[in-house]
Parts: sequence; C-alpha cells; structure tokens
Amino acid sequence: MTTGGYPPPQQDPRATGGHPGAPSYGATPPDYTQQFPQYGAPQNGGPQYGAPQYGTPQNGTPQFGAPQFGAPQYGAPQYGAPQYGAPQDGGFGGPGFPGPDPNFGAGTPGELLPRLGARIIDGLIVGIPMGILSAIMILASGGSGFVDFFMTVVSGVVAFGYWTYMESARGATIGKKLLGLSVAGPAGGNPTLEQAAKRNAFVALQILTGIPLLGFLAGLLSLAAYIGIAVTIEQDGNKQGFHDKFAGGTRVRKS
Repeated sequence: MTTGGYPPPQQDPRATGGHPGAPSYGATPPDYTQQFPQYGAPQNGGPQYGAPQYGTPQNGTPQFGAPQFGAPQYGAPQYGAPQYGAPQDGGFGGPGFPGPDPNFGAGTPGELLPRLGARIIDGLIVGIPMGILSAIMILASGGSGFVDFFMTVVSGVVAFGYWTYMESARGATIGKKLLGLSVAGPAGGNPTLEQAAKRNAFVALQILTGIPLLGFLAGLLSLAAYIGIAVTIEQDGNKQGFHDKFAGGTRVRKS
C-alpha cells in the first residue's frame, strides 16, 4: 500500500544488527531504569551500588568504622573493660601487678602450746651448751665467783642474741621451725632486728641473774613475763602476747 504515492518506510537490516523488530534510527530509546530497577534507583530503602556504605548504618546492620553501642572499639576505652596499660582495681599500672593484701603476714595464728614447746626446745638448744661451758670454766677457775657471774652474763647475752637473730634473719628459731611456726613483722615478712629485740627483751633479764639480790628480782620478773605472755596470748583473738604488741604488732603464725 502506498501513501501519497510513496512506499512505506522500510527498516534497514543493517541498522538493527540484522534482527527484525529492533528499533530504528530516530525512535525513542527505551527506559532501562524501568526494566532494570536495581541500577541507579533506590529500592525500598535497600543499599544501592555506589551508595556510601561505610560508616552509615543500614537498617540496624553494623557498618565498618561505625561505633556500635556496647561493642568494644579498637583504641576506644570501654566501660568496665580492662585496657592495656591502664591501672586495674587494686593494681599498680596494669594487670599482673596486684596491690597489697591487707591480710598479708597474718596467716593462721600459732597456738599457745606449740609456742611454749618451741621456747622449751630453744631453751635447751642454748642452755645445754652454755651450761657445759660454764661448768668447765668454773671448774677450771677453782670455783671463782667472778667466773660464775661472767658465764651467767654470757649465757644471757647468747640467749638474747639467739632469739633476736634467728627471728629477724630467718623468721623463726630452730624450735619454731621444728613445730611449724614462724614469726612475722607487722607488715609481713621477717621482723626487723629492732622488732625481734623488743619481743625478746624479757630474755635479757637472764643477764642479771648472776647478781645476788638483783638476780633474784630479775628471776621473778622473768617468771612474771612468761606468765603474762601466756595469758595475753590466750585472751587475744590474733594470739598476740604483750611482747608482740610491744614490738609493734609482730605475729607468730603456722608455717
């Protein structure tokens, strides 16, 4: 059929790639956004290609680089979470450095009877050698009163030095070690030389026993000291005798 004497326009197969039905030159191009909506057009609030994802929360989904509530962030302090290099409760500068224990040095208090047994053992350890030496010296001098007095003073000094040195340097005398006891200072550890000397000051009364009248009074004071120590140990909750408190708060504990 002709229109006005002209034949109808025919499609050039070369313009359509040889496919019949392809659009010709001058025709309106199809809207691909309607046919393929996922490219370039937002769909129902969903993430699109090319849209900024990092740092932007998508429907409750955590994004990389965005701070999450309750989740630990690298380099950010978290409430209640330990940080490297930050001081922890009771620590000095970080984990692995615990603070001072208020019960340090306390231990289980030593009872009266084991402590009394340790004193007896130590008394024999010091007394037997010194008694033998004193007897030899007195016999060698022909029963000299001066030698007797001198050896009494020496025996007292040796006994006082023995308890003071062993408790301050070793933490226990031989008798205490045999019965599973040790002496601790007020802050824990071995008592100082001064503290050990104070808690054993009553032992030094033995030095005066060689003097005729004064020695008798020294003997009574020494006996009263032993009784007072035993009574105060039994009455005290921490088993501290008055000699322990006089020394600043030393303790005898089970090892």
